[in-house]
Amino acid sequence: MSSPPTFSDRFADGARTIAHDGHDVRPLLLLAVADGTKVRVQRMSARSDRRQALKLAAVNGALEVAGASCEIVSLWSDTSPPAVELVVRGPRVRRLEVWNAWDLGGLETAWLGNAGMIVAPEERHLALHCSDGLGPPSFTDLQVNLSVASPG
Repeated sequence: MSSPPTFSDRFADGARTIAHDGHDVRPLLLLAVADGTKVRVQRMSARSDRRQALKLAAVNGALEVAGASCEIVSLWSDTSPPAVELVVRGPRVRRLEVWNAWDLGGLETAWLGNAGMIVAPEERHLALHCSDGLGPPSFTDLQVNLSVASPG
């Protein structure tokens, strides 16, 4: 008897979302942004036995955080503060990409196995419920609230 396909198997054909237990699951969250957009990430919970990270990338731009600027920011559950504010920078930036990653024996890993996220719109933020790729889907591996404020 063969195992059911993993999320990564199902995303391999280019699907942006898949259905799982009545929820839409996605490998990547895409958000429209512009220069000066403010992003706040509040980690609500993360599993304690395996490091988890929320990854953010400014396409054609950079993210400023704590006086530093880079294209991709990794907010690891064991080293980043529970709340982080970032500012999107760049005249050509139009998109922010957000995904989850996890530590697999010292190797940063993403988009494998049953990795994915459920995005639940709340009144003032998006609640991201992330499953790392190991074992059956568990959308409590990393949970964060993400809010985006337009510049100005």
